[in-house]
Amino acid sequence: MILTDKSIRKFAKEKSMIVPFVEKNLQSESYDVTIGREIIIMKKEIRCLDISDQSMIDDIYEKVDIEKEGFVISPKQYVLVSLGETIRMPSDITAHLRAKTTYTRLGLIVSDQHCNSTYSGHLRIGLFNATDYPVRIHAGYPIAQIVFEELDGIPSDEKLYRNKKNAHYQNENGEFRGAKFDDKLLNDIWDKILE
Repeated sequence: MILTDKSIRKFAKEKSMIVPFVEKNLQSESYDVTIGREIIIMKKEIRCLDISDQSMIDDIYEKVDIEKEGFVISPKQYVLVSLGETIRMPSDITAHLRAKTTYTRLGLIVSDQHCNSTYSGHLRIGLFNATDYPVRIHAGYPIAQIVFEELDGIPSDEKLYRNKKNAHYQNENGEFRGAKFDDKLLNDIWDKILE
């Protein structure tokens, strides 16, 4: 069941589900999250990235502070936008980030993102400029809407995001974490192929 404004407000205030919570960002069945003060860009280098080489992946990112002048997204550029809010999901609520129509009509594509129950942290969401125009974005502007859904129960303790060993983005607040790949997964795949 999708939460309405009344339930979102209640969870935001009682369980600090959205910090800071701003009433004007609350919609009938969603909450508008805003552009934070930091953009993560990918370095412009021509090379093949190998998902089995975590250090290679970690090396492609660069942080940019956008607080004063905003940030110009070049045509066909993809960036990660930090949100201005910290999200703290209760154990019986999940959420989905979705694009706002305004950005879609402009040609800025916001990536969908899922928030597991018990996730806590400072999300970074993908933003792609699909236009032939450079577009300047600014901190504080609404970038996406987050829709909350009530689960039909609380997941098993070992499956809760906060308890998983590979919950790479749990409690990501100040320090950015790029794409994380599970080395064990790759080894398991190779083992099955070689059997």
